[in-house]
Formats: sequence, C-alpha cells, structure tokens
Amino acid sequence: MIIDDVMTDKITLHGLGFVQVQLQGDQRLHVWHPELPRRDCFEHSAIHDHRFSFVSRVLVGTQVNHCYKAHASAEGEFVLYLHEGKRQAGGGRPWTPDGRADMEHQYTEFIDAGSEYVSLAYDYHRTEPGGDGRVATIMRKTDEHPAGAHSTCRFGIQPDTNFARYQWPAARLWEVVREVLLA
Repeated sequence: MIIDDVMTDKITLHGLGFVQVQLQGDQRLHVWHPELPRRDCFEHSAIHDHRFSFVSRVLVGTQVNHCYKAHASAEGEFVLYLHEGKRQAGGGRPWTPDGRADMEHQYTEFIDAGSEYVSLAYDYHRTEPGGDGRVATIMRKTDEHPAGAHSTCRFGIQPDTNFARYQWPAARLWEVVREVLLA
C-alpha cells in the first residue's frame, strides 16, 4: 500500500511527546518539552520504526536514542501495529495489528546539541529528551519507501489509537517552540 496523504499541517502534536513542524525540503523541526501531552500508552508503545531513513541534528539539549532489533515471535512481548491508510480525525493513521515480536535492545546513544544521528528505514528505535526534557532537532528524510511504518505496544496493553494531534491550538505550540529554541 502506498501512503498518499502526507501530513500538511504546519505544526501539530505528536503522540510520542513532541511538537512537529513541517519544513521545506523533506525536513521537520521536532521540539520536546516536559509539559507536552503524549499518547496514554506511551510507556508501553514508544518503540517504533519509520518508512524513511533520516538524519537528525540536535539543535538544543541532548537527545537519547535507544535502538532495537525486532525478533518475530508468536508469543512476543510486543504487538506490532502497521500504520497505513488515510489519516483519521485526530491526525494519526490506523493501528492495524501486524504480528508480535520481542524487542532486543541493541544500544543507546546520547546526541548533544550540534551533533547528528542517522536512523535507517524500518529500524526500530525510541527517542527521549535528555536533561530537563527540552530538546529541539531538525530531521531530514534521506529516502522513503511505500510500505507503512510500525509502532509497538506491549501485549495486553490497549494502544491509544485516538491521540489527537490538534488538541492544543497552533499558537500554544509555537509558544513551546519559542521557549525551547530561545532557552
């Protein structure tokens, strides 16, 4: 399936706890702040992959990136949820169960302001802001693939499929961006 409805809103929340700003040239500004809402199941569903590879430069703070290898298993600790199809009313894509897996932690990297990290398409990871929880990055896609990405959620935990990307007005999101970038 080809994903044909690219996010076009200039600024929105993301269920993983950051503000996402669409920029030109396949780039996005991502801004974390400790007061931002996250999906209800966040602690059980932060591991995910992307249908594109990217380079991310940390502008402010320290980004913590945990990398994982998925091992398919009918009894796996995590359910894999495929994200394909049209965006729903809250701005997210459908969560379609797509098997189970165990997630083996490979390594953790700490990326300070001024440095970059690379993530390859379909490699599983989770990111979190270090320090005081205020981090800003510029992410640039380097290639893109047609098959959807996956989120994971621990088996037995209901994923938050209704996280609303638009629950905060744009003006409030821009205030968060300004605070983090000007700190």
